[in-house]
Amino acid sequence: MQETTLALLSLGFGLGLLHALDADHIMAVSALAYGKTSDGKGQRSRSQTVQFCIRWAIGHGGILLLLASLIIFAGIALPESVSFFAEKLVGIILISLGVWIFWQFYQNRLQLRVHSHDGLTHVHLADGKLEKVKHFRHDHRPVLVGITHGLAGSAPVLAIVPLYQSAAESTIGWFGLLYVAMFSLGVVLTMLVFGLFFNTFQTLLENYSRRLFDYSRLFLASVSIGFGSYWLLAS
Repeated sequence: MQETTLALLSLGFGLGLLHALDADHIMAVSALAYGKTSDGKGQRSRSQTVQFCIRWAIGHGGILLLLASLIIFAGIALPESVSFFAEKLVGIILISLGVWIFWQFYQNRLQLRVHSHDGLTHVHLADGKLEKVKHFRHDHRPVLVGITHGLAGSAPVLAIVPLYQSAAESTIGWFGLLYVAMFSLGVVLTMLVFGLFFNTFQTLLENYSRRLFDYSRLFLASVSIGFGSYWLLAS
């Protein structure tokens, strides 16, 4: 019995590791993790990027734990209409993130500078980085996007369907919740590693060639819009 329990929990953890690598997850987290530091002077630090990835994973895992609790302890299942709506919303989010990256790119390329001297006010449009302070400390977008991904796609099936199959067992409640927790832990771990890799790649690319780095941003935005459009039409 102990070996079976351990095997099932390990399966949940392994599925979580793999599930985090779904294309829609990677696209959304990459687009969310891209950006400037809060002082507007450069790329986000490694810790900031990792925080964005982990916040997404927390939103993803949190909604799964809530759904599992409702199924186990209240017998309430997620309506199919909610999952269908979440699938559509994922596509809309990916398109929006791509458009946002394009907008941020061109905003940074055209910098509006207003200064005064000799009693006159001058307005200049110049190529460069936008000197703009933007705070990300209380940015809840990664959590909200993670919640949407948790509601949509295969996550509810992978993490919660096994609970139905053993619902008659008296001890399934806490074991089912632990199964979902292990699944979510796998997602968090994968996103932690991905955040470290993504930030390192961004930094190396920017240091090597600013032009290539800009092209990578435009490529990411294009793929996000394209994949979001496909996801919206196919789901």
